[in-house]
Amino acid sequence: MKYPTLPECYHYHPNSELSKRSGYYPNIDKNQLKAVNEMFDLIERNQLNINIDEEHEFLKVLRFLRARKYNVVKSFDMLKKDVEWRLLDNRLTLRHETAQQVLDGDVNEVCKYFPAWIQGYDKQSRPVSYRQFGKFEIWNVLKSTTLPRLIRYHAWETEQALKLMYNKSSEYNYNIETFVVVVDAAGWKMKLATRDAYTFIKGMASTDSDHYPERLGMLIVINAPSMLSVAWKVVKGFLDDVTKAKIKIFSKESEWKPVLFDAIDPDQVPIMYGGTAPNPDIGEAIKAMNNNDIEESVENSGDIADAEAVAEDIAKEEGIDLTSVDIALNDTISTDTPVTKASDE
Repeated sequence: MKYPTLPECYHYHPNSELSKRSGYYPNIDKNQLKAVNEMFDLIERNQLNINIDEEHEFLKVLRFLRARKYNVVKSFDMLKKDVEWRLLDNRLTLRHETAQQVLDGDVNEVCKYFPAWIQGYDKQSRPVSYRQFGKFEIWNVLKSTTLPRLIRYHAWETEQALKLMYNKSSEYNYNIETFVVVVDAAGWKMKLATRDAYTFIKGMASTDSDHYPERLGMLIVINAPSMLSVAWKVVKGFLDDVTKAKIKIFSKESEWKPVLFDAIDPDQVPIMYGGTAPNPDIGEAIKAMNNNDIEESVENSGDIADAEAVAEDIAKEEGIDLTSVDIALNDTISTDTPVTKASDE
């Protein structure tokens, strides 16, 4: 038995709701500790190397166990597949690559049509990633890179967030293992909901659920237009129930601002979103991630018909029920309605 008792690990931030939740360190009961040790028995028997970064191995195994509801067989299978995935295509060194190496294309052009950057921390010292999906013209992005490389780029961005989390954990002696994502949907139109866009989003969701379990702390979608309901019905079918519960979607600024500032202090939020931090220069933000110094970065009816047709085709292929939940204009979008397809089993 590798861990007859709990090892010494960082505790969660005092502001974290995880600090008192069962199955999260140090709130581990005897059955959960037994599952941890069964996992390590399988890891040793299969000669699996899971110590690939700064994360304590005990906390890593806990994440995979929680992702599969403490089912040891399913959790080990997930962990084994993750290790194998990281051995492919030089993913073990992905975090040390530059954006240019990952995309193998014009980074500035990609960022022009897919602005994404990491800036500041929330009140739990979790890094915050911003994405402006309202500008996501994937057909222009794919002039500079490929879909597989774009999905790899998503994993690369996650690795940059992990570096920040590990740094903050060491600085404050807290277990900071999740990050926050703010998605700005302002300007989103039905013509953006193409098959390639859905393929990319599905690839992101699969990467996150299979290889970065329990990493998302919260995702806030702001400025969501009512037309987003069609795309959301499909996208939520790619997500497991745990992830869906972490997503909050708002249309009105009067709705999302209180939520945003309840989680993040104004001096950590860009001016464009009502904070006092400088608005980012996306190019400089990417350079900062390349240099491991992120903290320095500061509609028409034809489109609707086409997008709905694409959504219906993909939903049929994925077995997703499109009959649930529409979004009223300027209403908060509910994420509580169950879907028929989930990836947590």
